Amino acid sequence: MKSSYDESYLADVQKNLGFFFQFMLCNMKFSPEEVQKKFLESIIPHQIEIGNPDFLCGKSGLELAKICLENTDVSSQISESLSEPYYPQAEFWSGYVLAYCQWKNAISFSEILSNYSLELLLSNYSLMHEADISKINQLIMEKII
Repeated sequence: MKSSYDESYLADVQKNLGFFFQFMLCNMKFSPEEVQKKFLESIIPHQIEIGNPDFLCGKSGLELAKICLENTDVSSQISESLSEPYYPQAEFWSGYVLAYCQWKNAISFSEILSNYSLELLLSNYSLMHEADISKINQLIMEKII
């Protein structure tokens, strides 16, 4: 199966989801389980999966977080002047990997995360973050297939 969007958008999606997950986990202090649930219940995954350019490259990670958190009690805690973190860490890497895995395998974020949780992905950071991304993709796909 082929992805719904061209590879030329992939780097933007990876960066934006990376910052989204880093912001949600580090700045907003949500647990991995909470972030995974909020992400999957939002419109974000579906819009990326169908190749909506506004969600592929038209919104930053912070803007994605605002969408994910609108209509919640914490939405007012997101400052308009807050800038995105600039130093990618495990949390950034998790979003980067999820975007790649979804694009490469043309499967839903829900299918990925129901078989390979965000918490599990984060636990792989120390061993896998310097490896080629195809290695973690293979590990994730082994759990799905």
